[in-house]
Amino acid sequence: MLDKDIVPLIFEDNLDVEYILNHPEALSVYSSVLKNGLSTKKFLYLDYKGEHDYEIVNYMLDYEFAYNITLGSQKELEALGKFKYEYLPEKIKEVNNLISQKGYGLFAYPTGGDFYALFITKLTNKSKLLQVELLEDKWTPAKERYIQYYDKDAEGNL
Repeated sequence: MLDKDIVPLIFEDNLDVEYILNHPEALSVYSSVLKNGLSTKKFLYLDYKGEHDYEIVNYMLDYEFAYNITLGSQKELEALGKFKYEYLPEKIKEVNNLISQKGYGLFAYPTGGDFYALFITKLTNKSKLLQVELLEDKWTPAKERYIQYYDKDAEGNL
């Protein structure tokens, strides 16, 4: 699978897919996905130190509204917002524990920087998303060059 093949798995909107794949100024599909995801707020940008307030919950609520779905009840989302963690992957695991029941997952797009770029998509795409090395940076650990999915059963990729 090529890096361009994951674009429609991340972005459900055909306009986003076309823009990313046909953007002449983009250095690579990797950078175009990251730039588009962050600029359109389809990716949630979080510092490695964690989130402020309810950023992940608000991102989930925006996703629910945009796609007319329910990822969690109000009570579950409130509990998720109050969830205490030391490292952000712990919270991502908690989110995935909740939304995987609805067939969705919160994935981390590789950045090579000191922040997370998170996105929600269907779990049916999970195995394909985790296969492609996107970040070609010899200074970044090999595992972190791929999209990551964190869950309670395993660390990183499954």
